[in-house]
Amino acid sequence: MDTVRGAFIRWMALEKWREVEDCRATLGMELPQAVEEAGRFPDRGRYEPVWVARWKAEVNPNAAGSDPGSLFAAIERAVTGALGEEEAERKLRGDRPLDEDPEYKAFVDSALERLLGEGGGILGTG
Repeated sequence: MDTVRGAFIRWMALEKWREVEDCRATLGMELPQAVEEAGRFPDRGRYEPVWVARWKAEVNPNAAGSDPGSLFAAIERAVTGALGEEEAERKLRGDRPLDEDPEYKAFVDSALERLLGEGGGILGTG
């Protein structure tokens, strides 16, 4: 499942990077303002403060004047760290593991659907 977790991190980081770019293109925000706007994580529920803190620590210092690659790398570091902290807090609180998180499950389901759709004939399911 390490591969799935890594892919989930990359997907979440890409979604946040797109959110930053959408704020800039659609709303005309400057990069620092777009980074701040994208630094909200309502879907993470009770773990949102963990995500916001990690975002501010990793992404905001790198926002002004960053090239897209540096910005994406900072976002990916923030997502990786926040996800790790969320998993640790889940364990401490006795909450369900990440594998049972609706967003994670939706990501896995979507990826499996694409895989089976693309390889259905090869796998004998198409």
